[in-house]
Parts: sequence; C-alpha cells; structure tokens
Amino acid sequence: MTRLYPVVIALSIVSIIVSCASRQRIEKAPPAKLVEIILAKDINDTGMVGLPVNSTNTFDTEDNRVVALVVLENFSGKHDIRWEWVDPTGDPYVVTDNFPLTVQKGKYLPQVTAWHQISLKNEPAAEIPGKWSVRIFVDDELIQWKQFYVSIFNPLKLPEDISLRYFPEDWALIIGIEDYDRLPSVPYARKDARFVHDYFNRILGVPQENIITLIDHDATKARIQNYLKQYISSNVGNDTRLYIYFAGHGMPVGKKGEPYLVPFDADIRFIEETGYKLNAFFHDLEQLSTKRVFVFFDTCFNGMASRSEEMLITYNQQVPVKFESVKPLTNSIIFFSGTSPGETNHAFDRLEHGLFTFYLLWGLNGKADTDGDGWTSVDEIYGFVYRNVKEESRRTQSKQTPTIVPPAGKMKDVTLSGSVR
Repeated sequence: MTRLYPVVIALSIVSIIVSCASRQRIEKAPPAKLVEIILAKDINDTGMVGLPVNSTNTFDTEDNRVVALVVLENFSGKHDIRWEWVDPTGDPYVVTDNFPLTVQKGKYLPQVTAWHQISLKNEPAAEIPGKWSVRIFVDDELIQWKQFYVSIFNPLKLPEDISLRYFPEDWALIIGIEDYDRLPSVPYARKDARFVHDYFNRILGVPQENIITLIDHDATKARIQNYLKQYISSNVGNDTRLYIYFAGHGMPVGKKGEPYLVPFDADIRFIEETGYKLNAFFHDLEQLSTKRVFVFFDTCFNGMASRSEEMLITYNQQVPVKFESVKPLTNSIIFFSGTSPGETNHAFDRLEHGLFTFYLLWGLNGKADTDGDGWTSVDEIYGFVYRNVKEESRRTQSKQTPTIVPPAGKMKDVTLSGSVR
C-alpha cells in the first residue's frame, strides 16, 4: 500500500526554498544544466545560495532531518520542480506539489539552489530504516535521483579515536547464542556478543588475541569448557583480569531449580548431562590463578526462554517452585546477573540489544562514572545498570532486577574502566 503523509507534505512544502545568484541579462542564453544533488543534515540559507551542512548519504534516527539540495546552472524561463521521497519498501513517503521557479524574461540565473527536506527524529521516517531515495523532477521529467541510508541510532557505537591502554595479561571469553537448533532464538545475542567484544577490547583494554568469542554453533558445551578449563587456564596468571560474558538460555532443574547454562548443543530433555551447571561453572573459575574474574550473564533461570515470552520447560515438565541462587565462593569473582531469581531477562527492542547488556555497555562507555573522576567502579556500574534496567522494564510492565555478588557496596574501590575520551 502506498503510504502518503499529507500533514508532513503540507508542512514540508514551506521548506522548499530557492536561493540564487544575481540575475544576468541574456545576450545568448547558455545551456541550462544540473550541476549536482547534495544530501545533507542541514542547510545554511543565509547567503545568496544555499549551502549544505554536514553533507552525507548516511543518516540515523537521531538526525533531525534529511535535506536534498539541487544545484542548477544557467537557469532561465519558467519551470516547475518537485521532489519524491521513496522509502525502503519502494513506496512514496512524501510527494510534493510542483513548485514554480520563474526568471524574468530576457534574463537568466547563473546558479540556482533549491531544496526540500523530510524530518527524521521522532517522525514516521525514523520507523523505516534502510535504503531510501529522493527523486527530483523538473517540468514532470525525472532529471536525477540519489540514494541514502537511514540506520537506527545506537549510542553504544564507539568513537574511532579512543585513547586506551592495553593489558597483555588480561583475557576474555564471550558467548552469544542467538539461534539454537531446537530452542527459541535469543534476540540480538549475536549482535551483543560482537559489541561486548569491541568494548572488552577498546574500553577494558583486553588485547584482540586474548579475546575468545563463541557465537551460535561455536558455543558448544565442549568448546566452552575446554577454553575455560584448558586454554585460558594455561594462559592466565596472578595479574590477569578475566572477563566472561554470556547471552543465551539458562534453565532450572529439579525441585530446587538448580541453574544450568544452555550451550548451543544442549538437549533440555537431558540438561543435567548436556548443560553446564552453574555451580560447576563457578567451581571451574575458582580453579584459575587470576587476580580478578568479572562475570556478566544476560540470561535467566526461571524456565522461560531468554529475552522471550516462550517457555523452555514444556508443560509435562515440572516448573520449580524455588530458584536456587548460586554464587561464587570467593570474592575474587564478581558476578553480574541480568536478573534476580525467578525473573525473566528482556530484549531492548527499540535499540536491538539485550536490556541488561545495553545498560552494561553504556555504563562502561562512561555514563556510569557518577563522581566524574574518569573511572568507572564496580559499585558505579552496578548502580547504573540496576537503576536503568529496573526503570526500563517497569515501562513495559515487566520486572527485571539485576543482581551482583559480592554486594556492590564492597566493590567501591574496584574499577572496571576509564571514561571514554
């Protein structure tokens, strides 16, 4: 169905603006020609001709507008100009009326600039990311068209010029399982794992060669355990800070609801054999000779699928009435969990991340540095994640309450990252 927005058209038509250089009398009219179409984020119309501001063909949903500026030379006579904006589905988004451009008889304009704009931020166009195009017609003849891209704004995107220090003794294990063979998918888990990889490298200073990332079919039980118990254990030392991230399914087992991580190849009918028991996971961490281990889990253990409304536990299986709270036995392991026992973790669909993961990374990006000292402590990051995840989940009439072990108040002197500069 063709989608037209009469209100947007009516408001936008007033933004069709023409600037021109001074008219010159024609002795012999030079041939008119289209010089170029320029796409920009804004326009400077204070001079004799319009000048594009921030020329680009890539925009995001936080940009206020997209401006399409047409530059014509040797313009004479009377002509009509109009714009057609086409969305990624191929449907017209805005089609303007013809706008008359008239030059006094016997004269011509060496240069004419005309432009039209559509609004992006908080407007319907922001809900249609993808490849757009704008078409310019003069006297009902298509003279030129140009493509541009609108992407969803992501505040987690890191600047290119981050000043950081690498710590060659530090390591990371990142697990993101979005597509299981026989289980519901975990929305955005792949994307989150890649963002976490970038943050662990560029914010926390873990060298690329020390980061192990297991995504989807690579994240089998055997590979997770072998990397943790053999490869990483043989490479870490007393000065190592180890970072572990998991986005995927978790599952409770038995009447006590003992929590298990669900690897890619797990069979939930035999989860005690094919899953990774959380107590065993922490036991394996405790065997490592490291200075500190940070564990971040964006999952849940209440029988629900991670970031979903589906059940992992089928109706013929017993849903635990209790959920065991498992925690490390040593204070050298700091465990961030995206949920409290019995809760479900959620996706942040608007920004296409896990809710817990989004605020974790945003906090590491410097947003959690509440005292402004340039460093983000464990206490600060947990407080930031706790407040924002709890508030955002409440907006969707759900409940998600991140937890940390040991208590964050005991971690005020433990830093996670420096502020991004």
